[in-house]
Amino acid sequence: MLEEQLFDMIDPVLRSAGATLEPGEEFREPPLDVLRYYRRAVRTGAIPMVGRAVSVVAVVRQPVDVELSDAGYARLLARLARAASGRFPPWKGLAIGLTGLVVTPEPIGPGDDAVLGRALGGSLKRYRVVPFGLIRANLGQEATAFAMKTSPDQLFTEPSRLADTLSEHFRRFVPLIEL
Repeated sequence: MLEEQLFDMIDPVLRSAGATLEPGEEFREPPLDVLRYYRRAVRTGAIPMVGRAVSVVAVVRQPVDVELSDAGYARLLARLARAASGRFPPWKGLAIGLTGLVVTPEPIGPGDDAVLGRALGGSLKRYRVVPFGLIRANLGQEATAFAMKTSPDQLFTEPSRLADTLSEHFRRFVPLIEL
């Protein structure tokens, strides 16, 4: 599968949820190649300025200096948080609900979901970003791994929408049942 085919698959799903497509950007230090963003305004409360948030899906290529480990993906999540915080200013929404879709050349294996879950469970206290999903996709292998958190009142539905869509077309590795 090519990147364009991936975008053809996820674009209608995110747009039907109200997201708008925004161009990506590239950062040199630390390296991060954001292929594109999907942004959706979210209303979290009745107070106009305080009750606004932004749901962001960042589609990125896995940087060469990030390995599949708890520490590696925690670093990648922090880079995504910095990129999203810089791209979407506070007046568009004080909080950012972030979903990262990482396109990787490395094979997807049975332990990847657990690694992503531990990285997603880490803290991003220095940022105004709340991570709700981390998805790893290998286009050549046509396999995916993901970890998600639920959001209050189901306001940030992008991680589950992407997981459902990708699960229809990509393989998933599930751990064997141990007796």
